[in-house]
Amino acid sequence: MVDFNNETTVGIPAIDVVRILILQRRADVIEAFEKYYKTEANGIDGSTSLIYARLLSLFMELQGAIKRRYKEEKYLEFVKDFDSTDIVQMKKNFYFLNEYLDSIKLTMIDNKKQYDRNSWETDNKENGIR
Repeated sequence: MVDFNNETTVGIPAIDVVRILILQRRADVIEAFEKYYKTEANGIDGSTSLIYARLLSLFMELQGAIKRRYKEEKYLEFVKDFDSTDIVQMKKNFYFLNEYLDSIKLTMIDNKKQYDRNSWETDNKENGIR
């Protein structure tokens, strides 16, 4: 979690603080899913309330950006979907948010360009060599 009482936080741009908060909320949702499935694996009916609360808070954090990206009908569909406490729907909602975070390159980890050693001539042309 971001320590706002730390003097080094002052020098961090606000966008970076928001990114950290979003990633923390995402980690909290994953932790809630872990807790639920651990309980279920022990043969006890798990409560979805923690998942619901954390998923909704992550959605609230991203709500403005999602609203700008999608058409009104699709956005309203998302809002309606996030009212569900059904575990299957909550997983779908989390997958949607995960894909959204990946699409804005916040969680994308496979962004390194694959280098093809056989196409060095093409690379040279692209970079203005020859």
